[in-house]
Parts: sequence; structure tokens; C-alpha cells
Amino acid sequence: MAEKTPPQPSEALTPAIALRIFASWVGRRPWDLLLLAAVGGVLAFFFAGYEAFLSGTKSTLIWAWEAWQGENDLEHGPLILPAALVVVWMHRDEIRQAPKNPSAFGLLPLFGGILLFLIAAWTQQARLAIAAFPFLVFGSVWFLWGWGVARHTLFACALCFFMIPLGFLLHYTEPLQRLVATVVHGMTSLLGLGIDRDGVKLMATDGSFFCEVAGGCSGIRSLMAMTMLSAVYVHFTQKELWKKVLIFAFTLPFAVLGNIVRVFTIVLFAKYISVSIGTGPYHDISGFLVTIPIAVWAMVTLGNLLNHDWGKVVQKALTPRPPMPPKDAAPASPAAPTPISYDY
Repeated sequence: MAEKTPPQPSEALTPAIALRIFASWVGRRPWDLLLLAAVGGVLAFFFAGYEAFLSGTKSTLIWAWEAWQGENDLEHGPLILPAALVVVWMHRDEIRQAPKNPSAFGLLPLFGGILLFLIAAWTQQARLAIAAFPFLVFGSVWFLWGWGVARHTLFACALCFFMIPLGFLLHYTEPLQRLVATVVHGMTSLLGLGIDRDGVKLMATDGSFFCEVAGGCSGIRSLMAMTMLSAVYVHFTQKELWKKVLIFAFTLPFAVLGNIVRVFTIVLFAKYISVSIGTGPYHDISGFLVTIPIAVWAMVTLGNLLNHDWGKVVQKALTPRPPMPPKDAAPASPAAPTPISYDY
């Protein structure tokens, strides 16, 4: 029998109110609490306790923790799950007001996640096990509380896919490396800076330095962070699906644009300030100083352009202006003063 949602108060949901609502739910549906605890326990065991990978020496959590590092550009990996929980909390009012009707349809993603985890253990592909996690969580929420609640957690569950290390993509970035090197070389040639290019290498004509556009410098590393930032940005700022898809699709071009400017500044730094600093400390921090800010600025600018009221702009441009008086026209005479009358 479907559970009827009690009328919701208009006050904002605070942690204390959320705890009180949860306690009320526990009193009304203790078996659901038992099922929820069982699901949580199973997830904790198979992801943190079950050593299924690297010949039975590492669990999914340990494997992921070791993969969340600079080589895979996932130093922020441990923060993704807490960030997803924050997104769920930001949708707390919608979740509280949604009808709570358990649905057997939740078993579809739930069984899909189980199958994906079994395939991961069988093939020793821990990335597939991480990919199974959001399916299992989303399916459990859908099964316990229904689609009305699950749809408000869908984006948070999708964020968990960003926990998957994709460092192997660095082996397929040669076209992007050549693109960045070619554009930067063209910019330096336009300004007459004396820089030659050999493949993905940029060299000073006087032999003072050279730098190589490596796989990570092609923009793919910035893409790791930018895709997550772009997803969060479009989720909270855009309403139409086509705008979300369009802005998200521009993530790679924006990351490459930011990295082109970054490599250009590295070349300038190495040529005119210090080779050791330009190709050393500045190279390491320039992604945060140049690439990410430029990519974020481009993303926000595109969002503003898509949401601008261009109809008003066109209407204003097409509206004829009032004619200007000729320059030799006599100035208008001031209005005659109104005579004062005295009525005795």
C-alpha cells in the first residue's frame, strides 16, 4: 500500500528537522529501515571490505584511494562523494515534498549495478566496480522511496561517475598536443618572439630553452576537473535540456582554450623571466592560475549568452530613433510667461 505523504511545513529543512522526520519515518516503516541498513552494510562490505582486485589484495575503496592522485589528475577524488551528498542536501526541500511510494522499478538499476560489480570482479576491472556504485545507490533509493524521491538524487548519483580514474586517456592525446603546440607557435610567430616548433616541442631560436606539450598539457587534465564543474554549473543554473547539453559539450574546447593560454604564458615566462621557474614551479601552478579560470569564464559567458534576452536586443536595434533637428534650425523660443492676474 502506497504511503501517503504528510503535509509538509513551510519552514526550511534544518538538520534538526531532518533528524525528526527521519525518526518519524523509522517509527512508521521499521522494515524499510532494516532494509536500508542491510543495503548500506552490503555496499560497505563489497566496496570497502571485499578484496576482489589485484589478485585479491585490494578492495574497491583501497584501489580507488590509491588511484586518486596526480598521475590520474584525481587528487579531488575523495571529495566527490561528499560533494554528491551536499548536492542531495541542497535538494532537501524537493525530496521532503516528494511522495514516498516504494517502487519495484528500482530493482532494475539495482540489479544492473550488481551485475556490473560481478563483471568487475570477474575481469579484475576496478573501474567497473566504481561505476556500479551509483547504480546501486540510485536503485536502492528508487526501490525504497519511489521515483518522486529518486529523481532528485539522480544528478548526485551521476556525480559519482567522476570518481572513476581515467588517466589512461593521456595515451590518446597526441592530436590535442599537436593542436596546442601549433596554435601557441602561431601566436609566438605573430608576435615575433623567436620560437620554433618540432612536433609537440617548442624551442627558442637562440637555444636558451625548449618545452614539450606533453599529454597532460593538451588540456585533457583540465578536462577532468572541468567536466565536473560544468556538470554542477548546468545543473544549478540552466533549466532547458538543450542548454545543459550544449554547455557541457563545450567543456573540452574550453579546457583546450585555457591550456593554450597556459602554454603560451609558460613560453613567455621561460623566455623573458626564468627558464627554471617557467618550466618548473610556474608550470605546476599555472593550471590553477590560468587554465581553470579561463575555462570557467568561457563556460559562464556561454551560459550568459544563451540566457540573454536577444529578442529585446533585436527589437531595440530595429526601433527607429526620433529624427534629430537640423543643425541650422533656430532654437525654440522660450514659452511666454503666464501673466499674473489679481482678482479683488
